[in-house]
Amino acid sequence: MKKLFTLVSLLLAFAFSANALEGLKLVGNQLCTESGKPIQLRGWSTHGSWFKGCYDDEGDFAAMKQEGANMARIAMYINEGEGINEGWVKNCIDFCASQGLYCIVDWHVLRDREGDGSKGNPMDMVGQAKSFFQNITSHVRQKGYNHVLYELCNEPNYNIEGDPYELGRDHVWAWIKEYCQQILPIIKSGDPDAIVLVGTPQWDQAVVFPFLDPIDEMGLNVMYSFHYYAADQERYLGLLSSASAFIPLFVTEWGLSSHTGDSGCDTKSADKLLSVCNGKNLGGQIISWANWSWSDKGESSGTFTNNGYGNKSWSQAGNYIREQLRKGDNFKYCESSAYDGAQVFDGVNDFYLELDKFDKGGNNNAYYDFDEDWVECSPVPCNSGHAGMSGVRQDDYVDIGYTNEDNLDDSYYSLGYIGQGEWVKYTIDVKHTGDYEFETYTTNHIDYNIIAFTVDGKNALVDEDGNEVHRALELQTSGAGTTDGGYNDWGWTKPVCPYAKNKKFRLRFTETGEHKLGIVFMTSTSGLGSLKIIGDPGNGSDVNDVNNQVVSLWPNPSEDGSLNISVNYDSDVTIYNIQGVAVFTGKVVAGASKINASLASGVYYVTVKSENGISTEKFTVK
Repeated sequence: MKKLFTLVSLLLAFAFSANALEGLKLVGNQLCTESGKPIQLRGWSTHGSWFKGCYDDEGDFAAMKQEGANMARIAMYINEGEGINEGWVKNCIDFCASQGLYCIVDWHVLRDREGDGSKGNPMDMVGQAKSFFQNITSHVRQKGYNHVLYELCNEPNYNIEGDPYELGRDHVWAWIKEYCQQILPIIKSGDPDAIVLVGTPQWDQAVVFPFLDPIDEMGLNVMYSFHYYAADQERYLGLLSSASAFIPLFVTEWGLSSHTGDSGCDTKSADKLLSVCNGKNLGGQIISWANWSWSDKGESSGTFTNNGYGNKSWSQAGNYIREQLRKGDNFKYCESSAYDGAQVFDGVNDFYLELDKFDKGGNNNAYYDFDEDWVECSPVPCNSGHAGMSGVRQDDYVDIGYTNEDNLDDSYYSLGYIGQGEWVKYTIDVKHTGDYEFETYTTNHIDYNIIAFTVDGKNALVDEDGNEVHRALELQTSGAGTTDGGYNDWGWTKPVCPYAKNKKFRLRFTETGEHKLGIVFMTSTSGLGSLKIIGDPGNGSDVNDVNNQVVSLWPNPSEDGSLNISVNYDSDVTIYNIQGVAVFTGKVVAGASKINASLASGVYYVTVKSENGISTEKFTVK
């Protein structure tokens, strides 16, 4: 009997360890296992518990696992069916644990796309959300689970069709920030090491806001949601590819159908999404995804045909996802090379970027281009700029034009026909490190004009204090601005941040040598005529101006708000919170020091300046 008991105990222990999952964390923008290995979660989202074809028994999660999924999204519909059902969510969490699946708990607030504009505000049900997440995190903590991710609000929106940036700017992002201020402390208290997924404006597509105007992440592992429906939303795919260089992203819902859930499957557009998720994006980020939906609703987005699960009757969408899951990890990254040798920035003289000399490698490698219906050439994609039509880089899709077509001797090449999410890379040879002021050659036409910059796939934008909180800017018009024309009126301007208009911004180069400079357009843009990086004559001495500032911070993250710092030169230290406000200024001498800054929980940026360089480090207080 004792031997039998021992054998049973060993079998149970083996079964538990076989399904045990390693915890998750963020390393930079990349989702990783606790040991630091990049991971891509992939699988299905359930339908709502009220839907008769929502397959949510333990055997159903086992079937997901058998098909190759490592994650399930639990869609807790709030306004449909019987409403909030915490018992159902807890059961699903337990089933996922037993099957070795990571689990997203989705607070699935959903509103129709017509009607009162305020109906997409997550604050409408913030009281219920606070209670829900408090109870769910308590369940997770009591069970000792580490496989649960929390999606705080599904598809916040202004409930009107339109440009994601325009409608998110004045309404939705402010709602989301207010909502996070109330929900994130609950997650932090109940499950502080978990991955938290924050919705973005206009049905999870305006992903520019988290790096244009950041939330206070409160020291948590915060990622941002992106949603995609292949049959009618390819125009938004560039937003995912571009934002990957700035923030951690998770495609928490996507389907092969249109956004209605029906209208057929677009496998070509789905292939493009998965290519981006597998690393073909500006930031080289491996992006996780959840397909909509694990149901037999009879729509083209469903995994099974109508009433077909019991007969294992997989739909076209279901078979497509099964095929992708069988491939396992299938990661490929952007590769590009200089067009005609690297453009040289000596750090002394003003540098004018030659926009026609973008990298070789084609779409999704050297650039991302998507042509809307209003482009002037066919078929698309194509080089629709008038210089391109005349033969300049004609075989590429970047839309190259002239700033002065009537007098080419007085003209720069320009980038035009710019849609949201487009980006382009240039190889430049940097001779001196530093933070450099810059100007842009722009038109007088009023557009959204949100632009960002990368160096080697990472944010390159800092403010005058060396702080990189705000990572996107707005191009200014060359004159008073007009919505009627103005495309041929060019002038040099300095971009500004609409959320920090008093700040000046610079481009940062931390290492000498060849780098990939990325220009990123997060909205439609009226055109870019050139980029001028303003040289520093002080770099003309014989001294190599390499940044020799070395900084160490510990413990990071800090449990009690204490901060130890080690520098190799006497330095000025400034600590900024996530909103870019300085919360501490002081001086430290070379060696190790302790800073008494009385830091509350949250994310901070510590900027250290000396005559020998500048460095900015991210610091977290739990």
